[in-house]
Amino acid sequence: MTHITNLDTVWNHLKSENVDQEVDLQPPEKYGWLSVFCNLLQPKSNLLPKELSDEKSVLIKLSKCPFNHEDLIHMQMISTLFNKLTGLNSPAAIGSHWEIVGFQGVDPATDFRGVGILGLLQPLAVCLSVETLPFMSNVVSLSHSPSQGFPFMVLSLNVSNIVLKALRDGVLDRMIKDKEAVLGVTTKCYTAILFFIYDNWKKEKLTLSDCGAVFKRAETICKKDLSRHISNFDKYIKELTVNETPAVQLEQVQFDFIKDMSNSAAMTT
Repeated sequence: MTHITNLDTVWNHLKSENVDQEVDLQPPEKYGWLSVFCNLLQPKSNLLPKELSDEKSVLIKLSKCPFNHEDLIHMQMISTLFNKLTGLNSPAAIGSHWEIVGFQGVDPATDFRGVGILGLLQPLAVCLSVETLPFMSNVVSLSHSPSQGFPFMVLSLNVSNIVLKALRDGVLDRMIKDKEAVLGVTTKCYTAILFFIYDNWKKEKLTLSDCGAVFKRAETICKKDLSRHISNFDKYIKELTVNETPAVQLEQVQFDFIKDMSNSAAMTT
């Protein structure tokens, strides 16, 4: 299957899809005198221009759009993501190979129920960037640690859910307006949150039993201190770029169970 090389192709396709779900772009309603007070304090200038509001609506709708094996772009997206994360090409639609990148079972479609195709778009956007691809390599490498391992895509989908909540609640609106970009800002938010979890997971030697606590911390920094953590991620990426010993390339990452699968396949032929 042909791999995707341009994020614009994906984004234009997803924006043109006929997504039926209606969404409410307003933050949760406040009642009584608090509602009046908050409305008085809310500057009208913070409202998003129509074009940005429409793109925000598309992203929220994508969280309700299921992964579809019959959609060529959906299949190209997940095939490209698999290739970037493993160096392997054209996986079958169903099979245990999806567990290599941290899906929970043989059909990745079942894992996207919480955040829809948005949960595929975000890690793909990071993998399609030459600058941020090495970061994903480091995260995937840590996910296969014997002592600190975790299912990468399950973690990634939880990060996407945190970003989705921030998008729905208007937390990202000011940044979206300043940058005049919706997809770019949400991708920045995704990478900052993922880096926060990765960095703490590595430094604090976290394990799966710590997931709940670290996700709560990630939700808090997303609401209250996102800009600083975006800066932290940008600094990390610059250090990766100038480092004489760059991050391990994803194609060089070899997993024992990939070899086992290949050996098993050879034995059955």
